[in-house]
Amino acid sequence: MKKLLLILLVALAQTAFPQTPTQDLEVLMIGASHSYDPKTPQDLTGIHAKIRAFKPDAIFGEWLSPEDEKAIKNYWNKDGVMKRYERLKSRKAIQENELSKEIARYEAIIDKNPKDMKARIDLAVAHYLSFDAGNGYFQMWHVAKHLQKNPKDTAVFNYSRKMFFTASVDSVHKAVLPYIDDEYDYIAHPMMLELGIKKMYAMDSQRWDEKWSIAWGNADSVFYAQRDKYKTDSLSDMGKKVSDLRKIVKKRMDYLMADAAKVYGENHATEALNGPQMTEWLYRINFISDEYRQLDFFPADLYGWMLNYWWHRNNDMCDNTINRAKANGFKRVTIVVGANHAAIMSKIFKEKGVKVININDAAMK
Repeated sequence: MKKLLLILLVALAQTAFPQTPTQDLEVLMIGASHSYDPKTPQDLTGIHAKIRAFKPDAIFGEWLSPEDEKAIKNYWNKDGVMKRYERLKSRKAIQENELSKEIARYEAIIDKNPKDMKARIDLAVAHYLSFDAGNGYFQMWHVAKHLQKNPKDTAVFNYSRKMFFTASVDSVHKAVLPYIDDEYDYIAHPMMLELGIKKMYAMDSQRWDEKWSIAWGNADSVFYAQRDKYKTDSLSDMGKKVSDLRKIVKKRMDYLMADAAKVYGENHATEALNGPQMTEWLYRINFISDEYRQLDFFPADLYGWMLNYWWHRNNDMCDNTINRAKANGFKRVTIVVGANHAAIMSKIFKEKGVKVININDAAMK
């Protein structure tokens, strides 16, 4: 417990003295799902109307900037990034010092003809070779949406296979699937198109990923090993307590899901994820669960280290947004991020003097 208190005191000290206020920046915060249920069609009209009324100068997503991608030598997806880089480089070898010129060339082609999917595929490849995954993904989303509407366009499908996809992508369905039913497909990309925003801005951080992964593994391995042991010992006092708490946690989650559906409707999952009860629960149950703290074996110090590195990642994400907004002269930005980030990022932003508006509280004209 002393270790946990020390960790939490460090985290509190980090936020107790906020940076110079950034009163000229407003953030519209949208906590979203990385994977919406395609069986439940979503109504995004309200979300879109609020973004439209907010009039953002830019939209930021959960992507690494090219600079950060190059600087970070290892994190959970580094191998995947480098395999993709090598594959694309073998198909379209562009010298590093020529990439910016090639990107500008393809952008000019698309400005004249937005329906040129071949140019979009070439532009996506150039972005990925620049380690700009957010904008590479944005271009391939255009291609996926085109194929979704025109599944018999074999010319575009074959060119996408030749220049971008792996050999396993042997159908239009497989080509489209990675780009639909996520926060970009439903929220960010359609609004970028409507508002004429041509670039996705990155704000993610993976500087702490290795330490975070170790802390997470240590905490979960200790906690779940003990919890699972008592699951099979239902007659002991601790076994009964574990069983009761598991039922309480499940009941609370079921209640929140049912309540969210009742308040917002099943086809308004994004509004539900940004509701105060759900936002608080998603954060608390993963890091500082009052329920599981009642168990004598709950490794509070190990979960404290998880919280510490989680705070660092989210603090980086806020700083990245602030610094890149300043560099580009943005006054209002919309952030689309995994729902677990919304509560802690909003808190950190406010401590740095940034005005934060929850999407559910945003005005709709």
